[in-house]
Order: sequence, then structure tokens, then C-alpha cells
Amino acid sequence: MELSEQLGQRLDLAGFTMGAEEGDAADASVLGRLVRLLSDVSGTDPESIEEGMTLSEAGVSSLDRIELAVRAENEFGARADDGPYPDNPTVGEVAGWLEENGRD
Repeated sequence: MELSEQLGQRLDLAGFTMGAEEGDAADASVLGRLVRLLSDVSGTDPESIEEGMTLSEAGVSSLDRIELAVRAENEFGARADDGPYPDNPTVGEVAGWLEENGRD
């Protein structure tokens, strides 16, 4: 039994984990971070946002794209005015562009 499990049992920390879980690692990816931004901007449930969806299909309006571009620039360091946002790309295309052009 791992130390974190032993501590959890002794301290009655049901559901508390120490360190990154497998799901946490995915959330730290560019795609995971982008999905969180998309959800914040559009109000769409992050569980329903898929990599192959266009931004419109993910609930992002044309005005939301402006906010998304600014937030993505702050989060990833990729210049908003150089981004693919006006072309209604897929979530995966935006994530790929951010990976190539961002500071992370």
C-alpha cells in the first residue's frame, strides 16, 4: 500500500489523493487547458467538447472567439492576432497551433 493510501486511511481523507492522477496529466496538456478555456468562455460543459469539433460546434460564438484569443494569449503566450480563430477551426487545430506557437 502506498504512503498516500495509508495516510488517507489514517486521516479519513476519502477521495483525497497526493500527486497527479492520470486524468490530471491530461488536463495539464495544451488540449486539456484549451478545453477549460473554451468551457469558461462559452459556458459549454467541458465533458462535451471534443477535439474534432469546430469552435462553433463547441458553443463558441464569433464574439466569444475574441475573448478566447485574448485568454489563450495570456495562458499560452501565442499572439492572438496570429491565431486561427476567425476561420472556425477545430478544437484540435487550435490546440496544435497553440503547441507550435505558444511559450509552453
